Amino acid sequence: MTPTLAYADLFQVFLKAGLAFGGGPGIIAVLEEELVSKRRLLTRDEFLASYALGRMIPAGTSAAMAVGFGYRFHGVLGTFVALGALLLPGVILTILFTAAFAALQSSSLLGMLSVTLLPAATAFILLAALKLGKDVFRPSFDLVLAAGAFAAVLVFGLHPAQILLGGGLLGIITFRGRESSP
Repeated sequence: MTPTLAYADLFQVFLKAGLAFGGGPGIIAVLEEELVSKRRLLTRDEFLASYALGRMIPAGTSAAMAVGFGYRFHGVLGTFVALGALLLPGVILTILFTAAFAALQSSSLLGMLSVTLLPAATAFILLAALKLGKDVFRPSFDLVLAAGAFAAVLVFGLHPAQILLGGGLLGIITFRGRESSP
């Protein structure tokens, strides 16, 4: 039997996630903390599998995870509860920030945001990404190729299409004549 949350707890978990600072990575970190570490409703592998599935959905990872976990714990109604709770803080803050921007548009206070809030937001996002990625990141040949391609674009000014074509040709030359085993 799958462990479950009461509707109020489901709402609370996703409201807390919706209030997370730093957007997507912050939300994912809160969900992992709440559902895996604190409440032990999911294993880390189950959570990472849901995260991977959520990354494939074009609507956004956090929203996809809210829909998936809401449905898992309470079906269609749970989907609406989790998604509503996740989106509520963003909707309210967007309305408040829009009103504040309109009121402060000509003030010098608006310029101070870039030197105060943005560095803090960057730190929160970086910490959340590091926490989530520590168990997933594994050095590999693919990572070396990606770093090499990045360096070729950054250092040598090559166009990404040139990198793709060169990599394709190198792959054809390297693997030509090798037959795959069934």
